[in-house]
Amino acid sequence: MNRAARFDGDIEFVDVVYAAVRAGDLTCTNEVLFARIDPSLHPRLAAQKPTDDNRVHVAAHLRKSVWASYIKDLYEDFSEYLAEIVRASRGGFRPERITGSHTVSVDAREILDCGSWDGVVELVTDSVFRRLSGLSNTKRIVQALSDLLGLEIDAGLVEAAQPYVELRHLLVHTDGVASRAFCDSFPEFGAHEGEGIKLTADTVRNARSAITELVEHIDRRAIEAGLILDNDMQ
Repeated sequence: MNRAARFDGDIEFVDVVYAAVRAGDLTCTNEVLFARIDPSLHPRLAAQKPTDDNRVHVAAHLRKSVWASYIKDLYEDFSEYLAEIVRASRGGFRPERITGSHTVSVDAREILDCGSWDGVVELVTDSVFRRLSGLSNTKRIVQALSDLLGLEIDAGLVEAAQPYVELRHLLVHTDGVASRAFCDSFPEFGAHEGEGIKLTADTVRNARSAITELVEHIDRRAIEAGLILDNDMQ
């Protein structure tokens, strides 16, 4: 989860800035919003009325923006990780590992061109993994990995990470405005349909913890199954 990890310092810094603003450390005079404001470089800030409420509002908005970016990047890292797991699993995959029912569509000519049973197995395996790579729903990808390879991924860990995957989608597509489905599925967020979802430091910490725990669990299960090597772990 490298990209999200680089945000850790940013998360801490905006918290320092927010605390400094609330303490008045960045206020040198009541003539301007913050010290060091240059109207030619910072016209929006220079135009704001220099009140304590406005100062805190600006700092809070910055902090929320960084939190939202963190959750978005956490998701992007997780998506890239899943894609890498799919690729790595393909390299160490053995056909007898396929569990459950998996429907694939292949042309009769492709089967005839295989020339051998091993060729048919390779064709089917390629088709299964192409389908897996083409999935866009994160939960379905994890479930498909578990079902296809018999990894027995802990459903509880998947469920724990799911709220933050859905939160990311809302941050990207609706600027964090809650949908009815989100409110119904994750009442613990206290969100209201049509209103912005409240982000807190705990939201960010919980997102990082839930997704990291799921990644480490998938790594362990894939290593135990012999699909990836220890040095392939994220």
